[in-house]
Amino acid sequence: MAKVSVIIPAYNAEDFLERAVRSALAQTEWDLEVIVVDDGSADGTFDVALRIAEEDRRVRVVKNVKNCGVSVSRNRAIALASGDWIALLDADDTWLPRRLEALLLASDGADVVCDDLLFINESRTDTNALEYWSLSGWVGLRRREPYWLTLAEFIRYDLGLLKPVIRRDFLAAQEMWYDTELRVTEDYYLYVRLLAAGARWRQLPEGYYLYLRHANSLTLSPDAVISQHVTSSRALLSDPTVITDRRVSAALRRHHRHARASVAKHTISQLIRHHDLVGFANLLRTNPDYAPLVLWKVAWHMYMRAVRRMQNPRRPVPARMPERSLDVAVPRSTLPTECSVTGEESADRRNSQGS
Repeated sequence: MAKVSVIIPAYNAEDFLERAVRSALAQTEWDLEVIVVDDGSADGTFDVALRIAEEDRRVRVVKNVKNCGVSVSRNRAIALASGDWIALLDADDTWLPRRLEALLLASDGADVVCDDLLFINESRTDTNALEYWSLSGWVGLRRREPYWLTLAEFIRYDLGLLKPVIRRDFLAAQEMWYDTELRVTEDYYLYVRLLAAGARWRQLPEGYYLYLRHANSLTLSPDAVISQHVTSSRALLSDPTVITDRRVSAALRRHHRHARASVAKHTISQLIRHHDLVGFANLLRTNPDYAPLVLWKVAWHMYMRAVRRMQNPRRPVPARMPERSLDVAVPRSTLPTECSVTGEESADRRNSQGS
């Protein structure tokens, strides 16, 4: 059994995957396995993964027969995992070498451990010359010491982009899986359910996770993300297991309002851009709350920008850089039949090499 199971869903990630996998293999915490799930890619993603697996026995590769989405892929990897911890890594992102070591050192008494997330741009991939931009700094959550993250704080600061490590036995005990109906925002709503179920989340102020922003990043597609947030946050507002705490319910209502305001702002912007005055008038007549929502959203952005500039006049969101079992079976409902794999379409390179 490995101490950490790194799961990497990959779809058409031929250009990024090797860098992601090798950043996991280069960790100072070497007791790990890497499970790559090729989600029906049409490029050379599967071949890249197999080549790396031939070189390193810690890498396992499986392939979906069709593109099923990141939730299904992550569920498959979790079901195959043997580690005490599940570590999340996207195929176009990378880790700094001491990430797992730092997280595990802070894991005592925790069910979830996470660090800050550092944004980098596609045009600059030389880590010696990079400027890192902090997610925690961007949302205004500034801590200098490790702390226990609450559900209310998580929702309030909208921390769904974080990529924690999670105890596998906690996921098993709670019978928690990614929602296969979600192809975006799936992380956010899993984390909400984890915290609502009583998970103890230890958050580090340093950042070791490098999040690559590029033209094909799904997160850069606003329509799918904000519409999914509206639907899912509305469902959470009616879930008694989530909103038992007044602070949580208040944060969730604010989050829902932000999502609706984003929908309103995006819709109005499109109508104005296309000079559709009739459509604009009809929209305001059928949705009279859209105008105040947009004004509130703009005011919020201006307030946050002023806060960032006061805190850091030269760099609004500088990153705080660091110093140098039992098998789990996936319920059939979480893994649709058409997304299963056949023996010819899966590969476990550790077994093939006699480990």
